[in-house]
Amino acid sequence: MKSYLKMILRMFKQHFARILNIVAIIIVSVGFMSGLGEVDNKIKFSFTDYYKSQNISDFVLKSTSQSGFSNEDVDKIKTIFGEENVMTALSYDEVQQGLVTRYFFQDFNSNINKLTLIEGQFPQNMFEVAVERKTDAMESFELGSKISYNGMEFTVSAIVASPLLINKNAGPSYIEGKNLNNCIYFAFPPPQISDIYITIEDRDLFNGFSSEYKNKIAEIKNSLDKSASIILTLNENFGITSLYYYADKVGDIAIIFILFFLLVTALVVFSNMTRLIDEERPQIACMKTLGFSSFQILFKYVIFISIATLFGGLASWFVGRGLIQIIYNAFSIQYIMPAISETSPYLFFVISLASIFVSSQLVTLMAGFKLTKSSPASLLVPKAPLPGKKVLLEKIHFIWNKLSFKYKSCIRNIFLFKSRFFMTLISIAGSTVLVLSGMGLLDCAIKKEAGMAIVIIALALIIFAGLLCALVIYNIVNINISERKREIASLMVLGYTKHEVATYMFREIYITSTLGAILGLPLGVAFLHFALSLVDFGSIGLVNWWTWLLAPFITIIFAILSSFLLYKKLTSTDMNKSLKSVE
Repeated sequence: MKSYLKMILRMFKQHFARILNIVAIIIVSVGFMSGLGEVDNKIKFSFTDYYKSQNISDFVLKSTSQSGFSNEDVDKIKTIFGEENVMTALSYDEVQQGLVTRYFFQDFNSNINKLTLIEGQFPQNMFEVAVERKTDAMESFELGSKISYNGMEFTVSAIVASPLLINKNAGPSYIEGKNLNNCIYFAFPPPQISDIYITIEDRDLFNGFSSEYKNKIAEIKNSLDKSASIILTLNENFGITSLYYYADKVGDIAIIFILFFLLVTALVVFSNMTRLIDEERPQIACMKTLGFSSFQILFKYVIFISIATLFGGLASWFVGRGLIQIIYNAFSIQYIMPAISETSPYLFFVISLASIFVSSQLVTLMAGFKLTKSSPASLLVPKAPLPGKKVLLEKIHFIWNKLSFKYKSCIRNIFLFKSRFFMTLISIAGSTVLVLSGMGLLDCAIKKEAGMAIVIIALALIIFAGLLCALVIYNIVNINISERKREIASLMVLGYTKHEVATYMFREIYITSTLGAILGLPLGVAFLHFALSLVDFGSIGLVNWWTWLLAPFITIIFAILSSFLLYKKLTSTDMNKSLKSVE
């Protein structure tokens, strides 16, 4: 057991760079998946907490009579719902100099629709008023400024925020076709009652517009006295419903793109573990000779990938939280957002990490199972190099004959290592699809003026897709260099300069990356059309023409930059060590 543990520790030390590569790809993937995926839940949990803390009304009854509700009407409602669950008020809108002002008379001591105090203090007498906070739609007032109403003068003592007016850009007024510009809250009792605000007793039923809540609200709404009033629920509140609409869009977008990140991550882990297990063929042979079972041999690699996944998952939790906070703050540009809730279970983080963890274990077992079934003798024999084969392009003589030797060699090498070629092609095409989708979403968001949150999501998608592309290319080039050290050393012995060797090796990556980026364009168009249709947001026609050119270009640039990071490793290959024959 002691020697087994030493062997595992030695493996971690020898392959530390590979661990870092896997950790990095998991940080990017799980960080993005959990961060973007969790925003929808965070908004809904946070607003549910806000709903309870501010005791937001579930119903608003607006009187259809000029005289308002009678005392008998109010008493009847209080009998049904309980006095503590009913608040009466008077509100009406007037247009003055093109601006709509709402005059609101209510009891500031009521526990329903609690106003949030932003500045000053709540009115202490009937000659003081509170005003709604300044937004893009609402005018600003200074504390201590004077307001005239019905020939009387009132002093602004407080700047407040109503939980029913959370959209900063617009709030529909009672006057058809006009938005609200001012809202003034008076402290003295209303001369008549035009509004009745009702809360249901079970506050836990709301839970982000749960289906149980919707059913309960529909049931109660059907039982109220409809002839005397207009009945409004939270579903008719413009600010709340628009917030939930965009939160749902974020959730839909997250589900679509998470699958791409999961696929690419699984490919990277598979390539890394396949290479690692191939490098340790002689050690596996020795372990089999010493009597280690297939399970014990595979368990060593399972431990390796498990620790790398868990370390990457731990770091990705902070990345995901940061992304959640950025997107959540972006929503606050358009909405009065409550404090972010910590009661959310981080479901997407658990799902994302669990998916990566399970898929990593599976691909590791797939990579190692075949070797553990081989005999020690066959494992001790080095893998035979792949035989060179003619490619299809060679049959097209008028093209092939015009190519120089370096390009002929490059094309043969590309198709000689088919698994690496297809992995690069799929990864680059997938990255191009993600970048194109992010840019297309950005175009749609800007042209539809959909809000800063969608813009931030689009930018995050572009950045994380670019990082994913860079890590994939880094991984592929790194494996390429490790597998072809003898070839690199041979080139150096033949007199190739460092720059020529690097160009020789990187040329294959650049050609494959270009092919992947080109393949990603039609796939990106189809995927973007599908994504926009699914979330019912924007269309292909809103995407700028230069986006189709810029998206593959960005992917190729990320590929080139990541390959440069391995230039030193490539050019510092030890010729003597690499050219030694394997005994």
